[in-house]
Amino acid sequence: MAKDPYRFFRVEARDLLRQMSEAVLAAEQAPAPDLPARLLRLAHTLKGAASVVRLPAIAAQAHAIEDLLTPLRDSGEPPGRAELDALLALIDAAEESITALDAPTAGAGTPGPTASPPGGPGLSPARGTGSKASDTMLASASGAATEAPVAPASSEPAQDAADDPAGAVLTIPQLVPEELDGLLSDIARTQGHLAPLERAGMLLRELRGALQGQQEILAGPLARIEDQIDRGARQLARELVALRDSAEQLRLLPAMQLFAPLQRVARDAARSQDKQARLTGHGGDVKLEAELLNAISGALVQMVRNAVAHGIESPAERAAAGKPPQGRIELRIERRGREVLFCCSDDGAGLDLDAVRRTAVDKGVAGAADLDDEALVERLLRGGLSTARRVDALAGRGVGMDLVRDTADRLGGRLTLRSRRGEGTTVELCVPLQLAALRAIRLCAGTVSAWVPLEAVECVLQRPELNGSHVALGDELLPHLSLAEALRPGVPASAPRSALVLRAGGHRAVLGVDSLDGVTSVVLRPPPALLPASPLISGLALDAAQQPVPVLAPEGLIAAARQSRPRAAAPPPRTGTILVIDDSLTTRMLEQSILEAAGYRVHMAASAEDGLEAAKRERYALILCDVEMPGMDGFDFMARIRADAALRDIPAVLVTSRNAPEDLARGKAVGADGYIVKGEFAQNEFLAQVARLVARSTQKAANSAQAQGASA
Repeated sequence: MAKDPYRFFRVEARDLLRQMSEAVLAAEQAPAPDLPARLLRLAHTLKGAASVVRLPAIAAQAHAIEDLLTPLRDSGEPPGRAELDALLALIDAAEESITALDAPTAGAGTPGPTASPPGGPGLSPARGTGSKASDTMLASASGAATEAPVAPASSEPAQDAADDPAGAVLTIPQLVPEELDGLLSDIARTQGHLAPLERAGMLLRELRGALQGQQEILAGPLARIEDQIDRGARQLARELVALRDSAEQLRLLPAMQLFAPLQRVARDAARSQDKQARLTGHGGDVKLEAELLNAISGALVQMVRNAVAHGIESPAERAAAGKPPQGRIELRIERRGREVLFCCSDDGAGLDLDAVRRTAVDKGVAGAADLDDEALVERLLRGGLSTARRVDALAGRGVGMDLVRDTADRLGGRLTLRSRRGEGTTVELCVPLQLAALRAIRLCAGTVSAWVPLEAVECVLQRPELNGSHVALGDELLPHLSLAEALRPGVPASAPRSALVLRAGGHRAVLGVDSLDGVTSVVLRPPPALLPASPLISGLALDAAQQPVPVLAPEGLIAAARQSRPRAAAPPPRTGTILVIDDSLTTRMLEQSILEAAGYRVHMAASAEDGLEAAKRERYALILCDVEMPGMDGFDFMARIRADAALRDIPAVLVTSRNAPEDLARGKAVGADGYIVKGEFAQNEFLAQVARLVARSTQKAANSAQAQGASA
């Protein structure tokens, strides 16, 4: 594959043009006498970079920007509206030329853009919202080394926005090269090498214990070696987790990438209707996948356009209503547990529901005259209705919310709308997350550990005093919930050594823990689909051993602490421990969740080799083993333990997706006590079979112990 000669130039050029566009938009809100000098420096840098990679057309476009700016700088006067419009038009033209470099026909020796924009700097008109050039915005990450391909600039005439309901689509470069995936695979493999190191430390401990009182001269050095191995393994594990999470976060981009292009959308939409509007963004530090930002961008553009077309009034109407002439649009982005919220609100006139109802009646919508306000809003969100007074480039065809609704449906999200006449409208689009980054604090309670988002932690209390089920904080009694009780209902919780005061949704509660284990940035993943949903868990993060650690939902924790309810009855006591062997993280988690909820202790292994070593170290009441695994498969594992005198009596069940008759026969031949097909999994039958086999194992162990006692 030919090396891309414009790889770094595109990144730099887009960043320079983004800075220019942001500076021009800011100058429209407040006078900026230094704007020409600033833009001249940026344009000069762009011209030099284009010349280096031999793109004379783009260099000429940068030179045209310089030609427009030089008289403005020399005069010392701030640019007026006409000059700002002309600057934006030239910036748009340069952006189109950069986009054309991605076209398949633009090879290394044949740059895509070959001509300067027509008309010259003084004749380039400012484009309205309906023009494709101003609708196609590119937001790039500063300093990025690579980006995903961007759709090539079309040679067709600009399509009117009314015919193209998608309108402007913001293209966010995705920083996920193949090298990143390779790096993550290397880290995972390195983490797998920690297991032998940990086993070596365990063997040293056993050896040192055997030598105590016999060979003191060796016990001391062995203890020091054991300590060094333990400390080294823990440090390496922590560093690998930090490295893996840092690499994962390269997939994520701050949501603020959306703000500048959407500000331009709001500005151009308002200009096209002789209105004044300004968009402000909040929550730009929320990090999300570039794929999600790209998927949501078209819907956000339409939400902003709707706010201008249907919400913001003309300056005269706003003055008559006692409002400032410039309308206000706010875009707020929030991460809420497993979802992210995009909320667009305006301070405009609000919905005229009577007009919507009349339009619905005129269009023959069944029962429209009898719809209440809530049903009418729901019908409006389904598309086909419009509150616009006339058809223009922004509105009037009744397709305004189609894109937003379709985006919500495609991403499995929810769309809601609230409006108050004369005060404004709020549109909320809530979609599920795949990956997100957040700062979190790790908590421990006994053998249980979890993460809690740091943003929800108000303060930390040491040795909190319980007043019944509450903790006194100043003059307020806050409800208390222990971490152990939250994750394992029915397990008695000891007095907490530490506690976190959590705040979410306007409420507070105290979460009791045994210890805190540091703050770091973690990558939040959604729980597997098979895992039962819990309001307490917003997602999962992986630890050094690639095992999932729950990330708790502050809202769910506070609700659980505030809820007055009797304690759940403890599950019946079980005896023995079950070993689960499966290379699938999802399957291990599912089986662990089901078995622990039923009261069993569970150990896990990710390979048959590790499972065999674990079975030799500890006596298990039951072993559940997958069949298809790298290295030793489940059939070989079963044959090995049946050939081992110390292990042959342990009940063992194969759990697999293979259900062919020959597989069932082979499982029986190697001595499996059961064969569970994943595709036919039934939880009640599974637990019943586990209970029978564990009871059999326990009875055998008891009989063996009794026989040994009798012989003694």
